Amino acid sequence: MPPRTSIFAVRTTIGQERSVTDLITTAVIGEPDIWECPFCSEQFNSEEATREHMATCPKKKSTGEPKLVYKNPLLGRVKAILVPETLRGYVFIETEEYRDVEIAISGVPHVRGRVSGKVTKEEIDKYLVPKPAAEGISVSDIVEIISGPFKGERAKVTRVDAAKEELVIELIDSPVTIPMRIHADFIKLVEKATEEEVPAGEAEEEGEEEEESFWSRS
Repeated sequence: MPPRTSIFAVRTTIGQERSVTDLITTAVIGEPDIWECPFCSEQFNSEEATREHMATCPKKKSTGEPKLVYKNPLLGRVKAILVPETLRGYVFIETEEYRDVEIAISGVPHVRGRVSGKVTKEEIDKYLVPKPAAEGISVSDIVEIISGPFKGERAKVTRVDAAKEELVIELIDSPVTIPMRIHADFIKLVEKATEEEVPAGEAEEEGEEEEESFWSRS
């Protein structure tokens, strides 16, 4: 039965998530175990390779066992290192024990500490799945077109097709009001609609409690 693992969050300097990940990865897999031949002291990266050498070692003796000189304490224990594109300043490490995280981040530049407690998969799932392009865009919002023949033009959103990630918009400065359909990737939000402009049923419900996130425990 494989050992159970947990996910831990590490805080980093914003913009240095990748460099921190590279250094942690090196600590995890860049330093293999070192085994030594008991006959000639030649070193190898595995017990199997050492035994193969021992079988033909020029200084072979009747008895002897491979000697473990150095063991990487993280090798085989850290299962994954996650760097969500949509969450800056954090790196997640899936491993067997909290002690593994302390070893992995020891001496690594741009690490600002570890968030206390464990992180559930549910807490980070939303950061691992790409955010829909149309998310956060509502009817009556003002957007700017950032690609295509109408690049730079501003428009008002008249419909949001979340399933297709498309918007129906009307150019603000156009002398003729012509609805046009555009993919949400090609626009950026400029101004949110006021409550008076939002059609009935479009407004978000108020009074919802903010969901506690793992970083609130830091």
